[in-house]
Parts: sequence; C-alpha cells; structure tokens
Amino acid sequence: MNFFALHLTCFIVAVAEAQMSKCRVPVATPRNIAKIVNQCQDEIKSALLSEAVHFLSNVEGSSTRRKREAFSSEEKRIAGCLLQCVYRKMKAVNSSGFPTVEGLVALYTEGVDDREYILASYQAVHKCLTLAQTKHIATPQSLSDKGKTCDIAFDVFDCVSDKIGEYCGQSP
Repeated sequence: MNFFALHLTCFIVAVAEAQMSKCRVPVATPRNIAKIVNQCQDEIKSALLSEAVHFLSNVEGSSTRRKREAFSSEEKRIAGCLLQCVYRKMKAVNSSGFPTVEGLVALYTEGVDDREYILASYQAVHKCLTLAQTKHIATPQSLSDKGKTCDIAFDVFDCVSDKIGEYCGQSP
C-alpha cells in the first residue's frame, strides 16, 4: 500500500471512529478505496511510461494519439504529483519544489551520448521552464498554493516531451 493510500485509509478510519454514534463504516471500505487509488495511480503511471517507451524507441512514421491528452484534470493532477515525486527524488527541483534546468536536463539525458539529443533536451527544458514560470508563478508565494507543484510538474513533463519530439523530428 503506498503512502497516499495508507494516509487515506487512516483518515477514513479516524472519521469513522469519530462518528461511531451515527453509523459504522465497514472495515472493507477503506481497503476498497485504497485499492482503487492504487489502480488509478498504476493506470496513470502505465500511460506515462508507455508513452515514454514509445517516444524513446524512436519509432518513425507512427502517429499514435498521446495518452496524456485523454487525462481528466484530476488525472493530470495525480500524474503531476507522481512526476513531482520523481523530480524530487532525482534532485531535479529546487528547495521550493520548482524544477531546475540542471536537474531536468540530467534526468532526461542520463546515460545518453547523442549530442543532438542532449542539446534538444536542454533547449526543451529551458523553454518549458520559462513557460511554466510565466504561467504558474505570479508571486514567490504562489508555489505554496495547494497542488501547484504537481500542476507545474505535469505541464513541464508534457511540454518537454513534446519539445524534444519536435526538436528530434518526431511528432507527439
């Protein structure tokens, strides 16, 4: 059970205990919700990973629809939070949680020797972070808005993936 599902389960159990006089929440309910949360996370993770594998496999002439385009706003938020976690673990964000050029370029180019791909990654990251900063950061405090870093992470990933594809001559 992942961290989010565990906390959700604990919250539901605490609410149920606090309201015991009104009704009794079945023990299976928190487990069922946690199971669905895990399924949703797996679906989003799978969509992002399959798209990345497809992109990295460099299949030319393929015109598959981007799976991210079908995400609802809630799914984008969840995917963004997963991506923010990846960025954080890979040390690709600053102390405020905003992605950094150095961190993202390192993440996208780890183990890559192709100079053109490295240059395309740098250009994409630089452009997308500039766009994200303009779109999302009205004030220095705006990064602390609920879910803001998740939204930024998704937008940056979406943008960088598309831009690298454009620079490398692939359509998204």
